[in-house]
Amino acid sequence: MPFVLFVCVENTFRSVLSEAMFNRVAPRGWRAESAGVQAAPAINPIVVDLLREIGIPLGPKTPRLVTPGLIEHAARVVTFGCLDRCPIGAKEKAEDWPVPGATGKSMQELRAIRDNLRGRVEDLAKRLPAA
Repeated sequence: MPFVLFVCVENTFRSVLSEAMFNRVAPRGWRAESAGVQAAPAINPIVVDLLREIGIPLGPKTPRLVTPGLIEHAARVVTFGCLDRCPIGAKEKAEDWPVPGATGKSMQELRAIRDNLRGRVEDLAKRLPAA
């Protein structure tokens, strides 16, 4: 099954939100995964609240490191300003989304980031062929 790999620095906020939202609207036969170039110990707990507000439950999730194998098997790679730090092969499959991270943001700003990502994810899902 083809998958989109969302990659941010720590795999704690943007990539986790994008993965969950993509899996909600994925074209038939597609799924999403996420990883980070410097995986943190835990996701940002605000992600659970931001997803719950739009009706998407997030089960257990632990940040993980992006690996050459993940890049190799991904059909598409979406990065958040870290493409230059991804393993070889990402550039040929990637698009980079200039979306800010969560650090220092108010709840209103975090919701705006989530909604921006939601629009981008829905657009990506429409551009992918059913598998």
